[in-house]
Formats: sequence, structure tokens, C-alpha cells
Amino acid sequence: MSTQPITPRFAESLRLLAASQLQAQVSRSGTLDAGALGVMAIDAAVAAIVVGTRDTCGLWIVALALLGLSLGVAVRTLLRPGARLTGPLVADMLNARATRADEDLEEELLEDLAMETLANEQALARKDPMIAVAVALLVLAIVIELAGRL
Repeated sequence: MSTQPITPRFAESLRLLAASQLQAQVSRSGTLDAGALGVMAIDAAVAAIVVGTRDTCGLWIVALALLGLSLGVAVRTLLRPGARLTGPLVADMLNARATRADEDLEEELLEDLAMETLANEQALARKDPMIAVAVALLVLAIVIELAGRL
């Protein structure tokens, strides 16, 4: 980090930017979790249809295997930690004012926000491709099931 002092105006801009990024990351994490739940529900519904209307050429087994894989990936996506870091607690920062200077606390706050934003981004980077794989497996299972009906 730079050794130059941070001006109050710049610090305020950084705090607003970090707060906005943290809020967007938590929202995106919730969206990914909801997407994983949606994939799981569709997997269950399509599996019920596939089992209920088995075809004679045996492609329904492949479709069920792909649905099982899709379900497994969606569950793993849901279980992976998401963007849960939202910055230091306000009460902790206020309590720390009794023993530390505001300038030190401001610098620590900005460093904490930067680290938590980065940690959230890394967690989301691991979740994003997993939900894409789950959806791709689901679509492939549906295509195979439909091909077996032709």
C-alpha cells in the first residue's frame, strides 16, 4: 500500500465505492444461490418426467445420469461459500476510537474493505462457472431425452 496519507475526500469516495461493490457482490451471491436452487428444482421435475415416460432405446438412463450430475453440481454451488463479507462492524470501529486515532481507523477501514471485496470476488469467481456447468448438464439431459423420443 502507498505511504501517502489519504485525504478525507478520497477516503469518502473509496468507502462509497467499497460499500457499493460489497452490496453488489452479496446480491450476486444470492442470485447464484437462487439459480442453483432453480436448477435443482428443474432437475427434479425433468427426472420425474423422464422416469415416468421411459423410452425403449435406453437414452433415458443417460438423461437421468446427466440430471444427477447437474443436481450434484448445483448442490455444490449452493454449498460453496459466497460473498458474505460486508465490512467491519460499525460498533467495533466506534469502540476502537477510544484507543486509536481516527486517521489510523480510517486507513484500517479502507484496507478491510479492500480485502473483503477481493475475498468476495474470489468466492464468486468459483461459483459462477459451477452454475453454468449445472445448467449445461441440465440442457444436455433434456436434449438427449427429447432425442430418444424421435
